[in-house]
Amino acid sequence: MKKPIIEYDYIVHHLTVGKSKGYKAIIPAFNGVVFGDNLVELEKGVALAIDEEIRARKSVLTKNIPIPAPDRTQVFSGKFMMRIQPLLHEKLALEAKARGKSLNAYLQDKIA
Repeated sequence: MKKPIIEYDYIVHHLTVGKSKGYKAIIPAFNGVVFGDNLVELEKGVALAIDEEIRARKSVLTKNIPIPAPDRTQVFSGKFMMRIQPLLHEKLALEAKARGKSLNAYLQDKIA
């Protein structure tokens, strides 16, 4: 399944109540709140909430409510530069090698 493209910013909060865990997303452009048990479910809920809000604002009954411009105008290349200490660079490179991975693949797994 294709990942939804979400053009509006949203803020994610991790929720913990006793042994229950979940996530809450706040969508400032629409004053919306979405809950999900995991991040994948949350992202689908955010995309659905935004689509439904835009559809409602385009309907005949709510023509007077403007649709905010998308927050996301920047296209991400998937690359970023990061400066770290040489010793940390060496440590990470050795950890990656020990796992049979490139440094890039190892760091991607580590930060995902």
